[in-house]
Amino acid sequence: MSIERFDPRADEQRLRACHQMTVAGQPQDDPNVPEIPFDGFRGWWGYGFAGNPTQTWLGTDDSGEPVGAYLLELPEKENRANAFGFVIVPPDRRRRGNGTALLAHMAGEAAAAGRTLLMSMTRIGAPGDRFAAETGGMPGMREVRRTLPVGVSLRGRLPGLRASAEPHATGYSLRTWDGVTPDDLVAGICAVYSALADAPHDDAFEPPGWDGDRLRAAEQRVLVENIRWHSVAAIDTATGEVAAVTQVNVSPRQPAWGWQEITAVTRRHRGHRLGLLVKVAMLELLTECEPELRCIVTFNAEQNDHMIAVNDRLGYRVSDYFQSWEHTVARASALG
Repeated sequence: MSIERFDPRADEQRLRACHQMTVAGQPQDDPNVPEIPFDGFRGWWGYGFAGNPTQTWLGTDDSGEPVGAYLLELPEKENRANAFGFVIVPPDRRRRGNGTALLAHMAGEAAAAGRTLLMSMTRIGAPGDRFAAETGGMPGMREVRRTLPVGVSLRGRLPGLRASAEPHATGYSLRTWDGVTPDDLVAGICAVYSALADAPHDDAFEPPGWDGDRLRAAEQRVLVENIRWHSVAAIDTATGEVAAVTQVNVSPRQPAWGWQEITAVTRRHRGHRLGLLVKVAMLELLTECEPELRCIVTFNAEQNDHMIAVNDRLGYRVSDYFQSWEHTVARASALG
């Protein structure tokens, strides 16, 4: 197998090959959600997380046909000892050593960048889950994916849910917007994003801190993905401080599906049911502006009891479990 690096922002042909391999594997790898649209894939592989540097590599056989690929993310601020990886092998090319060769190559690139740990995530029960274990990965925390049906039943429950939250949230107002963060809220939104540092996470993972540059870099990916990005924030009316935020994106190519992004409350504003309030307000907003929406997907760390309790009240139900994995770079490099 030949493994060559390519630029996902400039080489659409190779990027589409990677997308096609991902879609081909989805019935085995992640069957309970729709396939990722190409625009979303381009944003993911071309821009990484909040502008973190990435590498993309494509593996081909002797005839030049794609047999696999990988994405490697190399953070520059936090997690400078860590790398984050995602390996693709289409179903008809699996169990032939292609994935192992790609993992070893990826670990070699991580080592060259000075990283000692390679982190990844797989759906429990999927082929990648077995592959991670067989190649020496050590399991870390588990994430739980839940889905919320959006329909008449949910809409009928929203007034009662809002009424249960509002008496605890006096002194706060709600603000909504679509797309990128308004300039006057950038500092406040960064503070709320940074509040996720105390959410459950793997010991080796360093939660990111947020500033305006990082926020705008993250929003560049949103623009590339051509998605509708909805936000609801709770504002302390006395100080103007952003206390909480929740965000959901919807692709115009898949308008029946919404994807819950961040929901967070800053530490000093907790205890006022703001998490519930902003999520209820978001659902009220979505029933108006996304009439084709039928399901919302969210992820939580298995230990995040508070947010799970909020989601349970809203009606979310478990869809899948995901396992985080850690490979030592030295051991994974030796697989090749």
